[in-house]
Amino acid sequence: MNSEQVLDFQHIRQKLADVCSSAIAKEYALNLQPMHNRQKIEDALDETVEAMRSLEQEVEQPISGTKDIRTTCTKSRKEIILTREELWDLHTTILAYNRMHRFFKEKYLLYPLLSLWVQDLPSHDKLTKRFERTFDAYGVLLDGATPKLQQLRMTMSRTKNAIKNDLQRILQDKDNQKYFQEAIVTMRNNRYVIPVKQEYRGAFPGLIHDRSATGATLYIEPMRLVDLNNELQEATLAEEQEVLRIYKELTELVRAHADTLLDACKRVSHVEFVYGKAELAIRMKAVRAIISQGREVNLLQARHPMLAPNVVVPTTITLGTKYRILLITGSNTGGKTVSLKTLGLLALMNQSGLCIPADSGSALPIFHHIYADIGDEQSIEASLSTFSAHMSQVIRILKKVGPNDLVLLDELGSGTDPEEGSALGIAIIEYFRKKGALMMVSTHYNELKTYAYQTEGVENGHVEFDERTLRPTYRLHIGVAGSSHALSIAARLGLPQDVVDLARKQWELNGRSAMEDMLRDLNQELRKTQERERALKKEQEEVRRMRTQVMRDKKALQDKKKVILEKAREEAQNMKRSVRIESEQIIKELKGSFNETDKQKRQDAISKARKGVSNVAVPTGTIEKRDPLDVTKVKVGDVVFLDNLQSLGTILAIQGKRIQVDMNGLTVTVKEKDLLAATREEASALLRKENPVPMSNRQRKRSGMAVIRQQQASTELNIIGRTVDEAIVEVGRFIDQAILAGLNSVRIVHGKGTGALRSGVHDYLRTLPGIKSYDLASLDEGGAGATTVIL
Repeated sequence: MNSEQVLDFQHIRQKLADVCSSAIAKEYALNLQPMHNRQKIEDALDETVEAMRSLEQEVEQPISGTKDIRTTCTKSRKEIILTREELWDLHTTILAYNRMHRFFKEKYLLYPLLSLWVQDLPSHDKLTKRFERTFDAYGVLLDGATPKLQQLRMTMSRTKNAIKNDLQRILQDKDNQKYFQEAIVTMRNNRYVIPVKQEYRGAFPGLIHDRSATGATLYIEPMRLVDLNNELQEATLAEEQEVLRIYKELTELVRAHADTLLDACKRVSHVEFVYGKAELAIRMKAVRAIISQGREVNLLQARHPMLAPNVVVPTTITLGTKYRILLITGSNTGGKTVSLKTLGLLALMNQSGLCIPADSGSALPIFHHIYADIGDEQSIEASLSTFSAHMSQVIRILKKVGPNDLVLLDELGSGTDPEEGSALGIAIIEYFRKKGALMMVSTHYNELKTYAYQTEGVENGHVEFDERTLRPTYRLHIGVAGSSHALSIAARLGLPQDVVDLARKQWELNGRSAMEDMLRDLNQELRKTQERERALKKEQEEVRRMRTQVMRDKKALQDKKKVILEKAREEAQNMKRSVRIESEQIIKELKGSFNETDKQKRQDAISKARKGVSNVAVPTGTIEKRDPLDVTKVKVGDVVFLDNLQSLGTILAIQGKRIQVDMNGLTVTVKEKDLLAATREEASALLRKENPVPMSNRQRKRSGMAVIRQQQASTELNIIGRTVDEAIVEVGRFIDQAILAGLNSVRIVHGKGTGALRSGVHDYLRTLPGIKSYDLASLDEGGAGATTVIL
């Protein structure tokens, strides 16, 4: 009995061969056999998974352009001269081998198992270089393949041209026009001839090589061209001999490399075969099965690989843990046979190194043998009854079965008296149970259903039948037996209702309806339980999804907080560095502005400036949460919190979206978004401490800060060419120095231009304390191109 044929495994082989890229890989596919060694199966599956990953991730695949070179190598060993086509196919195949070798050499870490097959492939450089000197990019023999071939082809070309020129002169001669049937040149017996009319045979001297079918035309070689045609014929024969010598020389070179070429062919063909398995798996949406350590079968949403994906109904099959025998019942055409074949076929595929069409997590053991008796084709071929044919197969299985085997039996005990068939079926199942084999069997007999309920290690299952539509759903449910639904199906198929009613009465009289009613109730309860389980599972999945999303969101917020903190720290460091540079410049100016008698005042001013710089804070590990600042209500003199510097400050001026803030005696300009609201307590404390009321010039002088000598302070600032933002910074510093120097007025040169710079400066001056007034300069001092500021 050929279980592979019964399970249609030959169709899987053919599907695999159809997607393989080379002839040898197709050959491997058609001869695919299940394996029984765990390590070999694991390796084959792992290789297939690697190839699937390559097909899904790589733009260019390493499996194209190879030919079957086995015959070529064998002919070279027998010293049979290879043809141009054979030599060219060998050359392109070697190039394909080299491409595959480079691919896996570069990607060894990604595809280690496949790389092992080709890691030490020889490059056959001597062969490829000789081929490249012999053939062009299209496989045509080059004129320069050898010096002799080049010379012969030059002679042939020169002779052909001489013959054609002489023929053209003959054809164009007006005196000869009447002789010709057509004024054309053609070839006969590899010699150039002219078609001449029969009646002018004697008038046109030459050798006759052929005549037309009607006899009206003679193909004559003009006598004056005989020597040239002879010369061309000799050169052609010599060229053919030289070409043959070249091919013979190449054949010898191939023969010297035949062993390594055949080894490379075997290795590369294996890789191409693995890629074929991967392609089939992708098309089937298949996964790598887990190889069970014990005898567990756990097929999750398994699909019969020969059924169309849009019509196949997935089924889950479990076997080998709580029970070793699964008894499948249910309606005819309901999918019992498909379930049996699905298990058997996927087991064969798995042990052949193929991925199986099922969900991830599916597991299969390694079976020593898979026995299947499905369908009644054998009975037709052997002229046996259905019962006899099935029983003959069962007897063969009984003689061979062992504890590590899988047995699949369809409609056990059918084809004979139901009572005898039931008894026989129970006895056969009991025999297999004692042998320890895993078994899946289909039946219609109620006695077998009862046996399954009462026997340890045996479980009932059924293919679902929809009572509302009177159609099978093809879903397999394990745990409860099913009904045959013969009467319902017969009615749906068109059996007269009075016949159906009579059959139902007879069925009830036989006492069979009670058990069927019980099974129906059990199945309905099972469906409700399964629906509740599905709903619960869906809710659990939603909870898990939400929990995962919450954790993901939490991590994202933490990451965002960290990024914000790092950015704030970086900005603060940059601002502190800028403030330090600016303050050191002011300190440098202060050092040169005090006379010798004011050393203590100079030192006090320098200390105050440096203290202000050192007080600029940099954010630490946490950022205090504060209320946002309402920028529409802020005004000069308000206390604010600088977010980037984590410090308090007092607003000195407002210029659009940029605000000038006094912070510990230093002036910094920041953006609106960098400011947060200070608390009422913080504002009161800072105001009491610093007293931000602008001082008069006289007060500034008394305080020791207005000690810059007037003669050293500039009275004019040129900001032509600056942007408004750049100009504001310079104007602010210029006004501060002027006030400290005790100047009464200064001039700012901004140019006329578009007026944007002038307007920006005026808007800024309007916000500064210590300025009495400002206006455009007089005509002799620049007019609209400058502004005079009264301090």
